[in-house]
This record gives sequence, structure tokens and C-alpha cells, in this order.
Amino acid sequence: MQQETLSRILNDVATSAAPTAIVELIRWLDSFHFEGEVPLNQLARLVAILDEAAQPQLRQASGLYLSNVFGSRSVRYKALGRDFYASLGRAYDLVLNGLATDFTIDDADPLRVEVLLRAVRAAAGEMKWVAFDYQELAPEVWQRAIVAYRAAGQYGALNTPINVREGRETRSTVSREFIRLVAMQCASLDQLSPDRIEATDKLVRYLQHSLALTSEPRGGGQFFLDLESLSAPQRCLAVPEDVPSTIRYFRPADAVVMLGELRQTVADGGLGPLFAGIGVPSVSGAIRHLSRQWGPVPPMRQYRRHPVRGALALATGLGFIRSQISGEAQMRPAAAWALRDASRNGFGVISGAFDPDVCRVGALVGAHVGETGRWVLALVRRVRSDIEGGAAVGMQTISSEPYPALLDDGARSWSGILCDPVVRGRAVRIVCEPGAMRSPRPVFAKVAGRTVKLQPGTVLVSGPGYQIVSCNVA
Repeated sequence: MQQETLSRILNDVATSAAPTAIVELIRWLDSFHFEGEVPLNQLARLVAILDEAAQPQLRQASGLYLSNVFGSRSVRYKALGRDFYASLGRAYDLVLNGLATDFTIDDADPLRVEVLLRAVRAAAGEMKWVAFDYQELAPEVWQRAIVAYRAAGQYGALNTPINVREGRETRSTVSREFIRLVAMQCASLDQLSPDRIEATDKLVRYLQHSLALTSEPRGGGQFFLDLESLSAPQRCLAVPEDVPSTIRYFRPADAVVMLGELRQTVADGGLGPLFAGIGVPSVSGAIRHLSRQWGPVPPMRQYRRHPVRGALALATGLGFIRSQISGEAQMRPAAAWALRDASRNGFGVISGAFDPDVCRVGALVGAHVGETGRWVLALVRRVRSDIEGGAAVGMQTISSEPYPALLDDGARSWSGILCDPVVRGRAVRIVCEPGAMRSPRPVFAKVAGRTVKLQPGTVLVSGPGYQIVSCNVA
């Protein structure tokens, strides 16, 4: 509360490494719960100041996490982001509870509206860090955001511009921050890798000026939320005849045109400063994903799912998967996963433990199905984890009969996995290490005692430690 001390603390935060700074900010935010003598308006100002001081450090922590997303240190950066927003949310709860009973602060006081905006903004910021763990935003965080949004509506301040950064012309509104939160929830983040989650967060920021909530349903794909039930938004499959006045509709299809324009800009090499630190493939992948999820026609499953039961083992890592398929492995992974359902082109599995090697969108997985000794090759397409530590994973089958092959281009040889039967004149997919097929010259594959000539084509899919290349059989 003393200006000199506060200035020193803020200077220490700004000049420290992100982990040290964020831990210090968490300590300060948590300390407010044990000090009841701070005047409410000063407490609100302190929380807001610490909130803003954390933003550069959170961006740095996010960059550190994404630069080594599957390394041991990345877990620490991810935990710091989540812990900070948990502490920040509790601090805003403290302020909001005080404002609800402090009638000395007028409803039109800018401080009241700013706190409401920052509470919603904190929930939107927390969404990304929760998604990194493939979890849903906690119900109490949603409730805090909706209550703040409703309160701003009662005060007639939903669209009141608030300066959120001292000394800079950065202005926002409660409505705009709430729409950002809703948009992130409706983006199906459980189907994205961490780098694309980061890109989606930035895309939503880029688009949020063109997104809106309406009280009347409109045509095309849309979502709805009930301000009375305080629940998260859901996709609207049908509009009831009697719509409660507390229902709001979110129609992101209006932004799909802007996504198309941005996709062309990215293809032309015009990635703006908003996406600094994110690669073009991540941004392009996030644009394709949002265009599909937010399009006028909701994405539908191609094949029906059927309940299936049984235990199965999962293997990760290209070399380990190949050794399992070839039978050269000295050991098989434990059958720690259970089948939940299956369709023509994929299957869903669950486990009581979150395995970070399996639970990552885009990972290549070998699955040992049943007691037949048969391995199938699949890609992780969706991950959802829970607070108890369990996980549900959806997989797309790449090959039901993969078989190992030794590949040679005349200068070097390497191992790979063939996903399709070898038939002259047809294309086959080969899984190999990234960059293994860097030459356009023909490749010879030794398969089941015979040699086959292949002409490398395009890279169909790439992910951590692998790529799938299309080749023509000569």
C-alpha cells in the first residue's frame, strides 16, 4: 500500500525471470485473504496492478512452455500459469464480494466496472492454461465470469470502454472480454496441440471485435448459454419455441469470412506482430480448425460410434512402435487403457492416469488390440482430462495392418512403417522420422523379403517425432 514499496515490488517483478516473478505475484495475491484492514478501493487497485504486472511474465512463461512443451521443465511453466490464475481469481472473488456489500461505491463508479471487466478477462486468460492440460474451465470460474457479466448489464456498463493498462491506450469492455471467453469455450480446444491452442487464443483476440452475443437466434451454426443457470455455452442443435430472456446466442460463423482472408494473408507470408513467436503451420492449422468448428454447418462424425469393452496397450515413439509391430521388442507396454467405443475409422480409450506421452493431440500411437496380437497405428485427435487425474482420448486409425520396412535412397538407409498394402501404380503412406525423405529421388523399400521402388510425394501429416509421407509405387 506504500507507493515506494509497491514500486520496488513491481520493479523486482519486471526484472526477474518469469518463474520467480510469477511465484512472487502468487504470494502477494494469496496474502490478501489474510489481511482484512485494506480498504476495498485500494485492494481492488492492488489486485489490478499485480494483474497487469503479471501479463509480460505470463507471456514469457507461455513461450518457455511451448518451446519445450513435452520436456520435464515445461510442466513447471504450465503449473505456474494455472496457479497464478487460480490465485488471481480468488483475489477478484474477494474484491467482488466486497463490492456486493459496499454501498459507498456508486454503481456508476469506474472502479466497479473495471473490476467486473478484469474478473471476466482473468477467466478468459485462464482458459488457455487450463486447455494446455486438456481440462475444462472450473464451474466456479464460469460462474464468476457470468455473474460479472450480468452485473455489468444491470449497471448498463457492458459496452463502457475501460482503460486496462496505465499509460497506454489499451481499452476494452466487459462485453468484449466475455465474448472472448465464450469464443474460446466454443473453439473445441481439446482437439488441438498446445502450439495451436496458443494460436487459437491469439486468433480469438484478433477476431473478438467482430464477434457478438445476441438475444435472438440466427441461422447457421451457433451456440447458446443461459445467464441464469451460470453454465458454459453449448452448441445449439434446435431453437425452442419459448426462449427464456436469459438465453444468449453466439454465432461465430460471421467471423469465418475473416478467417478465410487471414488464411490467405498467412499463405502470402503476412503473419502480423500479434502472432509473434508462433510458426506459420500452427496459425494455419488453428485457422482451419476454427473455420471447421465455427462454419455454418456444424462438424459431424463420419461414422457412428459403438460401445466397446476391453483392455489395450498403447505404445508411443516411432522406434518403439516399430519394434512392437515387427516383434523385435523385448517387452510390451502394460494394458493400462480401456476401450470405450469404436467406429469405422477410430476408437476412444480411457484411463485412470494421465499419460503425457499419449495424452497429446497429434501424437502417433500404436495400439495392441485384444488378444489377437494385432497392432494398429493411430493418431490422437482429442484429449480430455479430469481433476482426478484420469483421461479420455479419441484416436483416428491410420492403419489396421501396419508393417515395418527398411528404406534406402542409395546414400543412406532408415526404418519406417508402411500403412498400406504395396500395389504397383498405387500410393502408399509411410511413417518415418521428420526429414527422413528429404530427397525427391526414388526410395527402395525392403518389405517381406522383396524390394519395392517408391517415388516420394507430399507430407500428409507431421507431428512430434514423425511424419507421414505419401509415395507412389513404381
